[in-house]
Amino acid sequence: MQPQSRPLTHDETKAAEAAFKGAPFDPKWSEAARKVYLGLSSAIANKRHEAFEDIQPSQPATVAKRVVTEIKQRSRVKSSLW
Repeated sequence: MQPQSRPLTHDETKAAEAAFKGAPFDPKWSEAARKVYLGLSSAIANKRHEAFEDIQPSQPATVAKRVVTEIKQRSRVKSSLW
């Protein structure tokens, strides 16, 4: 059975905002706000971890080469304008 949803209290909202921003938890907030903060922080950390697992080891080198190539092309265009 799932608990019924309710609007967040002021300190729960502040805790949620802090978790999304990566800001520290304020010890003045309630126990319920602490649960919100810890739950969101944990979920965000897991999503970041999953995102890094999806990246293949060869991808950073490929991306780096593409960026260097784009930078060189842009500098050629700028120098030809002078």
